[in-house]
Amino acid sequence: MTAQTTLRLCHSGMDSRSLYAFEIFLSRVGPRSCEITGEEAADVAFIDIDNDLGTYLLEGHRLLYPSRPLIVSAQSPGHGDDPLTIEVTKPVGLAAFSAALEQVRRLLPPSADDSPRSLDAAALESADDIPDEMPIEALLGHVAPRPASADPVALLRQLEERMSTFYVGSMPDVNLDDPAARAAIFYAPELFLQGEIARALAHAREIQRPVRLDDHSGAALFLDPRHGLAYPARSTNALRALSQLPTRGTVNMARVEARDAPQLADLDSRPLEAVEWDVALWASRGRLPRGTDLDLPVRLHCWPNLTRLAVPPEAMRIAGLWSRGSFSLRDTVRTLDVPQRYVFAFYSACHALGLVEQVATPAALAAARRDATGSTSAAAPPMRGLFKRILGKLLGARLSEAAPG
Repeated sequence: MTAQTTLRLCHSGMDSRSLYAFEIFLSRVGPRSCEITGEEAADVAFIDIDNDLGTYLLEGHRLLYPSRPLIVSAQSPGHGDDPLTIEVTKPVGLAAFSAALEQVRRLLPPSADDSPRSLDAAALESADDIPDEMPIEALLGHVAPRPASADPVALLRQLEERMSTFYVGSMPDVNLDDPAARAAIFYAPELFLQGEIARALAHAREIQRPVRLDDHSGAALFLDPRHGLAYPARSTNALRALSQLPTRGTVNMARVEARDAPQLADLDSRPLEAVEWDVALWASRGRLPRGTDLDLPVRLHCWPNLTRLAVPPEAMRIAGLWSRGSFSLRDTVRTLDVPQRYVFAFYSACHALGLVEQVATPAALAAARRDATGSTSAAAPPMRGLFKRILGKLLGARLSEAAPG
């Protein structure tokens, strides 16, 4: 891309009146400096961040085109440090916009053939085809089905689909009546970063001081339960990768010391519950904590604050059922007719925050035994065997006490 090449520019979220004014503005920027084109063929996108959908359009465009430069206009600049996002302050003048275009030219690859990859429909991948272990950079680089137009609603729906895979993984449904297949839907939270965070928070509350979690690269996460805040020292992608693999002694806990202050000052805080929620979703990847019963009813103590948390697919419908306290995990999948991973991931995240419990009512326990064995009477012999073992231990202890020294 040379300095004389006409830049292909697309826009997002403009109505016809705004687009007309923008075309007049571009005609004054310079002869053949840039031309408006469709999203698929564009070299650069222009987004007004101050309109109602501005933030979502920015996130959606960056998700769909991770390597494309963006020019963002805003009343108040300072929307991040993305090197591919160029901010211009309103009102946007010709000189400022021309300078932004020159910045774009320097960001584009110096290749004569700079046309984007063709979006052949046969080559498009659905979100469920993306491996849940894939790092976020590779995830964002995948091509996904695109709407025919730049409709903001369609863009937001596609963003939701891609982000759902990012948070709940792509594990297929299994036969819940097959013990071998059912083993794949469980994981041990204590072996993951999720468990490390739970232990670190318990220790921090005990010593009444913030703590940090370190791995081989240094500090990864600072936790301050007194103020309900977490300070990630890693990117979202790095934290997700760390959350998905068992730690097995690779993560250490330490108190926050005075020497940590300079690093903490440069970090952005997040609500502690939001970090716990994300880490649980990433560890779960559509699985359940080990020991969870598929047939006991789930009771939702209180609704998760979904305005501050990542919202897994079908979260509102699932929470609505669980607020009644009479639907098991198996019932929830069957009633809502949704993928198992949606239900299991949401349960895992709610469980990590202590928002759910399973209700062991006599009727539920009897139903669980019937589902597992086909009849309630089949469960009696193991109970009698257990009773004999307990009675034998008690009698043995009494005989030992009575025996002469």
